[in-house]
Amino acid sequence: MRYLDPVALAKLKNLRLELTRMATEGHSSGRHRSLWKGFSHDFAQHRAYVPGDEIRAIDWKVYARQDRFYVREYKAENILTTHVLLDASGSMAYSSGGREPKWEQACRLAMALSYLILAKGDAVGLALFDTLPRQFLSPRASFSHLELIDTALSSCRPEGETDLAHVLERAAARIRRRSLVILISDLLGEPESILKVVKAFQARRHEVLVLQVLDPQERDFNFSGPTVFEGIEDGRELFCDAGALRQDYRFEFERTLKAYESTFHRSEIAYAPFFTDLPWDLNLARFLTRLG
Repeated sequence: MRYLDPVALAKLKNLRLELTRMATEGHSSGRHRSLWKGFSHDFAQHRAYVPGDEIRAIDWKVYARQDRFYVREYKAENILTTHVLLDASGSMAYSSGGREPKWEQACRLAMALSYLILAKGDAVGLALFDTLPRQFLSPRASFSHLELIDTALSSCRPEGETDLAHVLERAAARIRRRSLVILISDLLGEPESILKVVKAFQARRHEVLVLQVLDPQERDFNFSGPTVFEGIEDGRELFCDAGALRQDYRFEFERTLKAYESTFHRSEIAYAPFFTDLPWDLNLARFLTRLG
């Protein structure tokens, strides 16, 4: 696989994705406790046998003592469903200083998190989007699903414009069961609209993780003199004196990052910026440590 080769797997060896606040509500066997009764290793209670119960659930020792049929019930351990939402708009193709594009780091993060989720016995799916959803892979709890995710990422090219808030609204309407939602994007757009929609996921009782992937040049703006900037998404050109704009640009950039950080923190949404001048595995390890 392109984004999960043996070197990448070795880097994930000691990483874990732990969400102590997440309580699932499914019916399948997995590793997350719920109030549903099912089959696991922890006994919950006996109840009287009723027609239709499986014979193997009968506690024969109780029958031998009381001459009545009772069924053993256990605390269910349910599969956590995860949806990875990955921004595939043109701005994700940006890179500077010979570094890999934001898209490449975003894909590696998506694959790494998918692997960690599957390693816990949970289910993961993928949605690629720009102004509209491009591709949607339903969640599966099988390691063979990684091949499909890797193929989808490898065949996709970041291009076109994005309407992040609109896409997230559509995704929120589609994800009905309580889930873990992982958003990977550069979050370029109207912060107020994006924050509003991300918090709407939480209002629907989803757990939300936000990974903002950025190139350090988008933070530092180390341009000077007369410069022509060409929009990656719409192709429009802007001619300006970059040096004269640097201070104001950096101020606005920092203000936006602080708005994301403070709002997500107040909402108890896990968030972190991931700059591409650091290795993806180091970025991810730091993020996961904060979750624990």
